[in-house]
Amino acid sequence: MPRGRKIIKTVEIEERTIRDAAEEFFENNRVKGLAKATQKGYQDYVNAFIKWVGEETILSDITLRTMDKYMLYCEDRGNKAVSVATIMVHLRRFFKFCNSRGYMEQLEITIPKFETELKEPYSDEEMKLLLEKPKSDNWVELRNWCMINYFFATGQRLSTVLNIKVKDLDLLSAKVKLVWNKDKIQKYMPLSSAIIKILQEYISISALHDEDYLFPEYEGKKLRVRSAEDSIAEYNRKRGVEKTSIHLFRHTFAKNYIIAGGNPVKLQHLLNHKTIDMTMKYVNLYGTDIAADLDMFNPLDNFKRKNYTPTKRKIVNYSA
Repeated sequence: MPRGRKIIKTVEIEERTIRDAAEEFFENNRVKGLAKATQKGYQDYVNAFIKWVGEETILSDITLRTMDKYMLYCEDRGNKAVSVATIMVHLRRFFKFCNSRGYMEQLEITIPKFETELKEPYSDEEMKLLLEKPKSDNWVELRNWCMINYFFATGQRLSTVLNIKVKDLDLLSAKVKLVWNKDKIQKYMPLSSAIIKILQEYISISALHDEDYLFPEYEGKKLRVRSAEDSIAEYNRKRGVEKTSIHLFRHTFAKNYIIAGGNPVKLQHLLNHKTIDMTMKYVNLYGTDIAADLDMFNPLDNFKRKNYTPTKRKIVNYSA
């Protein structure tokens, strides 16, 4: 073969409409056992894109220019940078799946950069209002109070907590077995003495048995995510707290753990983060609070204090 001549490889692309590929993608997500919330996220983002581009669009006709236009479309609709990035991440995985099935060439989709938005955690004043023990005999209020104590004491995700059963608790050993986690790996997590005392009283008053969910509906069935969110939101407002996010308790736990001098590596395990990078975001976000004792621990300040020698001032006579 003559020098310099190259063999051009041709890849045969199967024509496939985006709607057909999407249904195949959704089915594959179910087979892989992705969490229902994760599956719904992919369905929502992919279906929104299909509505924009057209159901009969052939996948091989979608180009990077198509994706750039869609990204601008999302921005023009008022989506924040972090939302646009989330949309593109989901679509990138969908197109990667389509490429693996031979329906289109690989698209190197650009994920827009964005600044981390500071989520204001619950303040000490707000937590004081929320953690005040109920004086009524309303069981739902007691359950919500105990849930908030648990979220504040553990930083665990709502979906994880709603799957905890009484039998998963080992209060003598101060730990809880988490059977449902985002990474699908069962694990034990420690419990503090304060939350153990609260759980013991709550379980006794509620007459819960080993097979019961720790935080059930009033009738005893598993509490749904939406129901829990609505119930906690109502509880918060009745106590004069406008913030209603359950996930915000996770941020509040992380912030207070860091401010108290907690180890970021240990915090990573407590929050069940895959990498330390995610945990360090909390450290960076709440850096102003960490700086509160800067003068006390700063090396330069300490050095100056140890080696400070007052210098006598010279009296200068300006009367001449």
